[in-house]
Amino acid sequence: MAKSPEEQHPVKAFGWAARDPSGVLSPFKFSRRATGDEDVKFKVLYCGICHSDLHSVKNEWGFSQYPVLPGYD
Repeated sequence: MAKSPEEQHPVKAFGWAARDPSGVLSPFKFSRRATGDEDVKFKVLYCGICHSDLHSVKNEWGFSQYPVLPGYD
């Protein structure tokens, strides 16, 4: 039996996302899968955005799927 989305991704998360090619980022709540035995869990306090992220946010390469959460931790 297939797991529900809530069972597959039970961990609540927050980020800033582009929802369309305008380039505007807005608050975004989403869910992640649970941390497994082989995973490391940490809290990201700051991140950077590179120029490739900007291309993705604005769909300048033509393959972005929104919402896009840019950044590196």
